Amino acid sequence: MFVFKKEQITFDFGNVSIGGNPGEHPTVLIGGLFFRDQPIVLNAKEGEFDSALTKEWIDVGTSMVEKTGHPLIIEVYGRTAKAMEQHLLWLVENFDGPFMFESTNTAARMRGIEFCDEAGLSDRAIYNSINLSTKPEELELLKNSSLNMAVALGWSPKATSLQERMEVITKTVETAKETGIEKMVVDPATMPIGAGYGLDLRTVLAIKSELGLPTCLGPDNAPSAWKFIKQPGFDDETTHLTTIVASTVVAQIMATDCIMYGSMANTKEVFTSVALVGNAIAAASAEANRALGIDRPFFEPKTFE
Repeated sequence: MFVFKKEQITFDFGNVSIGGNPGEHPTVLIGGLFFRDQPIVLNAKEGEFDSALTKEWIDVGTSMVEKTGHPLIIEVYGRTAKAMEQHLLWLVENFDGPFMFESTNTAARMRGIEFCDEAGLSDRAIYNSINLSTKPEELELLKNSSLNMAVALGWSPKATSLQERMEVITKTVETAKETGIEKMVVDPATMPIGAGYGLDLRTVLAIKSELGLPTCLGPDNAPSAWKFIKQPGFDDETTHLTTIVASTVVAQIMATDCIMYGSMANTKEVFTSVALVGNAIAAASAEANRALGIDRPFFEPKTFE
């Protein structure tokens, strides 16, 4: 079990604690809504969706938080500026916890910043993400807003070693601070299998060892293009779900503080698996700290013995 010599920083994201040494706080799970391939999406450009099914997914999420003690953050995707506003407007009326927002579209991300600023949501809104390709006008808008929480994405196509990845992360963290971000999680980016998957896990340990900052991963990216599960006999929902669960708990074991597990359709299975591993981490961390003579509080998971 990992016990870091570097002092570990914990930030409060809308009453959810992220960071610290393994076992100190429960692993935070981040479920995604409104991605194109989800059955809730009716019109991605217009931001139209099945609100009844989406609410069902959220209700499952809040129920699993109560059952396991592992917090939930919801990640909102908006394909366009209009969709982003529609999605955020509905979410904040149907979910009380912290949320992230992201898009591959600059205008959508900027509208997300504006909406959250105008609506006074700075205590709940987490911008995803600041990275080396974030445009100056977007950074300026973020800097001039009331938002102060973000994901620092430490990835570059040229960073293929741990040292190179850490250099990118250092630059990204500095940019985030210059932009007025006071609370951040650092995401070294999970690549698909065969394209660099594994370096992200090694980098998480380096981030916590060298910087002490809270870490984040999206391990559902790892099996996204894996040809193994595209084969006949393996290309089915159950087999695909096992890879999501496996990649999530591996990230959890490797000291990742918060984990983007992909679609909220998989909430029950992911939370259950993380709750099981959370019990192991709690026991192992407690024993390790006793052996080292370290006295610190720990998350006490529900065992359901």
